Amino acid sequence: MRIPFLLLTILYLSLQCNASPVGGSEKVTNLRFYLHNTHSGNDPSSVLVAQNTNATAHARGLVPFSSVYVFDDVLTEGPSSTSKVVGNAQGMYVETGKDGYTILETTDCEMTDGPFKGSSFVLFSRNQFSNPSSRELPVIGGRGAFRMAQGYGLLRTVCIDCLDSVNPSKGDIIEYNVTLYLR
Repeated sequence: MRIPFLLLTILYLSLQCNASPVGGSEKVTNLRFYLHNTHSGNDPSSVLVAQNTNATAHARGLVPFSSVYVFDDVLTEGPSSTSKVVGNAQGMYVETGKDGYTILETTDCEMTDGPFKGSSFVLFSRNQFSNPSSRELPVIGGRGAFRMAQGYGLLRTVCIDCLDSVNPSKGDIIEYNVTLYLR
């Protein structure tokens, strides 16, 4: 009789240790911004740092398999390059899909303006940019106001190789809608 009681007690305690608090102690924060990835010109924000000498681009792909890029991109309120700067994104991506459309991406997004100035969160996952309308990357942590953050970012490609009077540098613009769950 003591063993079943002991097992039930251990099970109950282990469930309590892993349970999420009930009653709204978790705060939800939603952020929307635009990432500007410039890959040409005198001062590109994304640079190829490594690539296999045998790497070839897929016929329909944009990035050759095994390419490794690092980036330091600006984040703005709107899609225009003249929009107010709200942060920067630093990280790297590796073309991991032989199809030329799948990258493994790690991005640290730091807010440089507003109520979350100095805080950042990290997105890390596969990014299949062959689907320009919607992609999802998980938030795996953060610092400052976003410490221990969990959540997700929904990405939408605004344009690829943008070049016009509003965006004078050739590059990509990606809309980020991020939902953060904070404890």
